[in-house]
Order: sequence, then structure tokens, then C-alpha cells
Amino acid sequence: MSKVATISSLVRQAARSEAEFVETIKSVCAEESLDRVAEFFDRLNVPRSVEGDNLGDPLDTLADAATPVGTFEEEKAIGDGMQKYMERHLRKVKWHATRPSAAGASNAMLVMREVMMVTDLRLHRLRALLATKDELTPIEWSTARELMRSGYLNFRHFLVQFGTHWIDSSLTELGREDMEEMVGSFHELIDDTIRLLEEHREAIESRRQELTVLPEGFPPVKPPRYFGGDIMGPGPWRQYWNAVEDSAHHFREALA
Repeated sequence: MSKVATISSLVRQAARSEAEFVETIKSVCAEESLDRVAEFFDRLNVPRSVEGDNLGDPLDTLADAATPVGTFEEEKAIGDGMQKYMERHLRKVKWHATRPSAAGASNAMLVMREVMMVTDLRLHRLRALLATKDELTPIEWSTARELMRSGYLNFRHFLVQFGTHWIDSSLTELGREDMEEMVGSFHELIDDTIRLLEEHREAIESRRQELTVLPEGFPPVKPPRYFGGDIMGPGPWRQYWNAVEDSAHHFREALA
């Protein structure tokens, strides 16, 4: 019988390079139990950049890692693991924004690359989860809403730090010519990710209109947009996209 890889060894494997980061996530999501998937993301780290990395290359997709999905409770545990991964790496971007350097620039960009890929994965998994049932309990719909909210809001937090604070401090410290050479066409990756998030948003909203929530003791209802306050209402969505577009525009124009 082959030895089962420890979560620690899988995390170390994913941290060797971006290629292994992508392939390890795909294999873990396809082959491991859902509780191990949750623990893996809880402990996941972005690989360190190395000289010669082409950080402007198109992003790999993690869509293949969106299935199989578990129950709403299991996906909440995986979402919690992804949330810890995001929070840990947001601190890294904030650190780079306050200590800009040529050596750290590639690491900040690599963190942002992996964050964009994991954000896309989070929303692919949510869409797959919503496809498993037509009738949800209020708790299941609340879980789905929180998975969506955290995925979108985390991306905005990263983009504000990276696309505004990090690029501004790096330009001040390193100068425009050096930053242009390092950053290149990275803005195109951000723009592509925003388009993906818009597609996910439309697909999730379309699915919401097909679903039914079954509150105990009450007639079935359509899943409400508001559930304890989040970003699914029309007004909050406009504010969200305005903030995202402002940060993306600032990043593009900083080196224009």
C-alpha cells in the first residue's frame, strides 16, 4: 500500500513553483478527502518567486479543481481554509506595500497571481455547489451567500492593497523605469480576472433565480438577495464594482 502524503508535504510541494502550486491544488481537490482539502488550503503558501519567472504570463485556470464538491457544510469548511489562506497572504501584500524593494516586487506580484487564481476557484466551487440542489434550507443559502461574499470581498481587499498602495510606494522607492520593466503587462491579468468575476456574478445570480429556499414552517420562497447584510443588493454591487474598477484603473494609469 502506498504511503498517504501528509498535508505538510503537499503544502511544501505546492510551494516549490507556480506550476507545482497549480498542479498540487488540482490533485488535492481531485484525490483527497474534503476534510484534507480544507486543511490543505488552511496551510497553503504561495511559492517564492525566482529569477526568470515571467509574471506577465497568462494565468493558469484552477477550474478543474472545482469538482467534486461536498455538502454545504463541507464546502464551508473548505471556504474557511481558503479564507485563512487569503488573510495570511493579504498581510504579505501589505508588508510589501510598506517596504517596497526590487527584490520584493516579484514576490508581491506572484502573491497577486495566485490570489487571482484561487479567487476564480472559490467561485467555480460555489457555482458547482449551487448546482447540486434545487431546494435549499435557509442555512444552506446563508452558507452559499457567505462563500460568495468572502470570495468577492477578499479580491477587492487584495486589489486595493496591490493596485493602489503597493504600486504607489514602489514607484516612489524604485522609480518609473524600473517598475515598468518589472510590471510589464500585469494590468492585463487584473483586467481578465475582473471579467471572470463579472461572469461568475452573472451565473450565480441566474442560478439564484432558479433556486428555492424552504424555511421550516413557512411556504417556499426564492432565495433573498439580502441575508444578514452582504454585497448582493444592487446598490452594494455598484459600490463594489466601482471600488474594483478604481483600483484597476489606478494600477493601469500608474505606469501609463
